[in-house]
Amino acid sequence: MMTLLFCLIAVVLIHELGHILMVMVCNKIEKRPIFDYVVMIDWKHVSIVHEKFSRPGFNMMVALAGPVFPVICSGVLFFMWWHPLTHPLLLFSLLNTVMLHPACPDGKNIIASLKEMKGEN
Repeated sequence: MMTLLFCLIAVVLIHELGHILMVMVCNKIEKRPIFDYVVMIDWKHVSIVHEKFSRPGFNMMVALAGPVFPVICSGVLFFMWWHPLTHPLLLFSLLNTVMLHPACPDGKNIIASLKEMKGEN
């Protein structure tokens, strides 16, 4: 049971780390301060708050980075290191891709970015 709880917490942290890394990359490209974001934590949410980017593609990449980063990390770990911990980590990472659904915050941000990109054409 502790293994599952550990893996669940690890996937949440890796998810948010994916957002943070992509925000930092996009901040660097847009010549903003690299650490121009805030980590918000309350009893049921963890989120990264940043100023909206001028390019909607950057906003979409930030939203995609959260669900995709744990899948990449746990997939690499799964194939490189045979350990009982890697199985539930990969499972929770794959379940984390549900955050891409339009009803979830990351999915809503992706849809909003796509609509904004479509409006620019």
